[in-house]
Amino acid sequence: MLKPMFIFFGRFGIRYFAGWLAPVKEELLKSNLNILFEVYVGKMITIAVLAFLLTFNFITFAFTISNIEFTLTIISAIILAGVVSASILTIYHSYPFHLLTSKKNSIEANQPFALNHMAAIAASGVPPFVVFKLLSAVPEYGEISNESKRIVRNVDTFGMDMITAIRNVADRTPSVEFKQFLYGIIATIDTGGDLKTYLQNSAKDALFGYRLRREKYLQTLSTYADFYTAVLIAAPLFFVSVLSIMSLIGGQIFGLNIPDAMRLGIFAMIPLLNTVFIAFIHYTQPSL
Repeated sequence: MLKPMFIFFGRFGIRYFAGWLAPVKEELLKSNLNILFEVYVGKMITIAVLAFLLTFNFITFAFTISNIEFTLTIISAIILAGVVSASILTIYHSYPFHLLTSKKNSIEANQPFALNHMAAIAASGVPPFVVFKLLSAVPEYGEISNESKRIVRNVDTFGMDMITAIRNVADRTPSVEFKQFLYGIIATIDTGGDLKTYLQNSAKDALFGYRLRREKYLQTLSTYADFYTAVLIAAPLFFVSVLSIMSLIGGQIFGLNIPDAMRLGIFAMIPLLNTVFIAFIHYTQPSL
């Protein structure tokens, strides 16, 4: 039942919203979601339309039995249904991008160690295909392992030569650094260069860049530590000390008496600020 709707809305969306959907097509190709662009667009629009209708009917029914004015009911239902529908469109539109970002972070986080492993394998004199095949068997390398599996699949299943198989993966990978690395392998194989030397040099450069990024982040953490000490340790102590003295005098702060203000600060504001700070550190730390 839904398949004809997917096809209809897919063609409709591609025809009338080509500009808005253009980035989705490219990201969908690189994210390896294994779904046709037309079907993905059809699902996105179909679910958004169904969500609009269901939300509109639910809000209308709920407001009607609550004896709310008809005009307000209709306006509210349209606005809320529009918000739900727009949210679904936004999620579908951005999902391939978030998938690519996650894939890119995984590749760049594991690249220094994967390249070092590749250099060690190549030192034994095995061909490039064996290097990628052995790398694909190490799941700890995350998306680099998956990219290696695609190269092996291109050769084993699709019958591509090694250069074409690597170029196919390089054109789709979201990481610019890994793309340059793969094209470097292609150039080395194409020109008859020493692949072992290329991999060793690439591994050294990647590890050096990794150390620099870690050192830079440690310096940033030092700044965050100073900020934490000043704002979340010293300031609350000063706050409690001042309020303790003020409680002897009496008065109010923002309509609250001093003891209540102290309880609010100690049991609510300080834990909340600490939670926000921990979340900030977690989401800003590099995956490299």
